[in-house]
Amino acid sequence: MTKVLVIDDEAVVREVITAMLAGSGYEVVCASTAAEGLELFADESIRLVITDVFMPDGSGLELLETMRIRRPNLPIVLVTGATTRDDLSEALARGADGFVAKPFTHTELELALTRALDRAGRSERDLRDRLLAPTLTSALTNAIEAREEGMRGHAERLTRLAMRLAAEVGLGEKEIETIRLGALLHDVGKIGIPDSVLLKPSALTDEERLLMRAHTEIGDHLLAPLELLAAVRPIVRHHHERWDGLGYPDRLSGSAIPLGARIMSVADAVDAMSASRVYRAALPQVEIVRELERGRGTQWDPALVDHTLKLIESGAVSFAPDGLEIAESSPGAAVLRFPGPNARRTRRRHLGEAAQ
Repeated sequence: MTKVLVIDDEAVVREVITAMLAGSGYEVVCASTAAEGLELFADESIRLVITDVFMPDGSGLELLETMRIRRPNLPIVLVTGATTRDDLSEALARGADGFVAKPFTHTELELALTRALDRAGRSERDLRDRLLAPTLTSALTNAIEAREEGMRGHAERLTRLAMRLAAEVGLGEKEIETIRLGALLHDVGKIGIPDSVLLKPSALTDEERLLMRAHTEIGDHLLAPLELLAAVRPIVRHHHERWDGLGYPDRLSGSAIPLGARIMSVADAVDAMSASRVYRAALPQVEIVRELERGRGTQWDPALVDHTLKLIESGAVSFAPDGLEIAESSPGAAVLRFPGPNARRTRRRHLGEAAQ
């Protein structure tokens, strides 16, 4: 049962509101002054406040601000008999979640409370998602790279490439944020791959290769219970699909492959080719370009390959001996540099790379 605090200096108003809310299943506590309302407000079981705007010992707007400081997400609905556009604007500016003018009907009050509770619930979910998604993503990314030492920094480089490519094809801020999270988590399923396969320095057997390929499905299943990362799952599951339908795990082809996964596939390939591996040195730019042209329309989305080649041709994406460089999109922006494999080798010992 939702507990509601009603603050109004008129007894008849308190009685009417109490009767209306009790009939709708709310538990109601009442205060006749702003001071009394603040005392009752200390009860953390209160989930919603209805307060008059004009009271003898204080303004409901001032009371609203005080309550907002103490409990920012608590829904607060203001009630007044003197409604003007300025009253409404000021109430909303100070953080009110609803506004009801006297006299009001049961339906009007009920609708205002429902909207206030829904708005507060959405705000709380949005705040949780904004805080939790990056934290969880960072933790999972660190767990992946801690196991696969030779790939340290791969997720960061891939993220920069994928976000730049997403911006080039015109995706909006929300879609680019999904791309960012997808890039960081694209290999999360490798958590479920045994070390004997993931860290094997030699070629994988056919059976081991099938097990390694399962990381896309494992990652998808790992993220399934996490509603806040639902938009990332298609990227995690499908980033190894191919434009010609010969990829995995679902052999999707062409535009049936989610756009985020297609972007990830190209960016992942560029980063992989530009980094040294235990069995080969980093490929020079001319060979990376040649490989992209060779896989255009077979392995990768041809339009995305074209965008990538333009970034390389313009110098926005370049390949230095000591690391991958990506220029930010704004004119005159700084170049983002990532430590190259040679520099990293001076700090730690490579464990080797597992086959993709």
